[in-house]
Amino acid sequence: MLESGQERILIIAPHADDEVLGCGGLIEKACKHGNVVKVVIAAVGHTNFRHNEKTITSTTRKRELTKALNYLGCTDFEVIYDDKDGLLDTVPQKELVTKIDKYLNDLRPTMVFIPYPSFHQDHRSLFHACMAALRPNPNNQYKLIAMFEYPLMVWQYPKIGDLGELYLDISETVNKKIEALLKHRSQIREEDHLIAPAGAKEWARKCGQEIGVDHAEKYYILQARLL
Repeated sequence: MLESGQERILIIAPHADDEVLGCGGLIEKACKHGNVVKVVIAAVGHTNFRHNEKTITSTTRKRELTKALNYLGCTDFEVIYDDKDGLLDTVPQKELVTKIDKYLNDLRPTMVFIPYPSFHQDHRSLFHACMAALRPNPNNQYKLIAMFEYPLMVWQYPKIGDLGELYLDISETVNKKIEALLKHRSQIREEDHLIAPAGAKEWARKCGQEIGVDHAEKYYILQARLL
């Protein structure tokens, strides 16, 4: 479907860098083939991160996001909140759902990718808001709604059952995905961390093993249509 160049793809991610961790290969391939790709980041903010022991400003996060997405070929992206990193659970769900509704109504996407919920409060809040916004609506007929993986989702969070699995072979572009991740300089963790560049590449290698290719991204199908 991506190679047709006819898709309108909306990717909704909790934070700047999650879009590359979950969908970097997808973004690169979809943009390369001329599809419409829009990335929406829920929240950045002036946040103190333990891994680098300093406060990272929202301006820095957005600058890194621009570099990462431009490197992958994507120029259409927005940040919803400049001051809610780690605080999305304090935003009324109705407000967040209404904002996502607008992106869906404006873009009329054929494919929507949302985060798999994890232990992180922002990921959970965004997931629930996305599910509400993606409620059945005759005006929005999606070909695919899927969740993208986030490596840290493995930490003791209830798994969602009865989901189909969808893989994207990124064997030829995995290094480009990692280079895009490196553009999020303030978010680079220590070498043995799950979401460090080496960890992200190893995650892709393990996903690739599941389908017999070198590297892959894995998605979980919430809804798909046979055309």
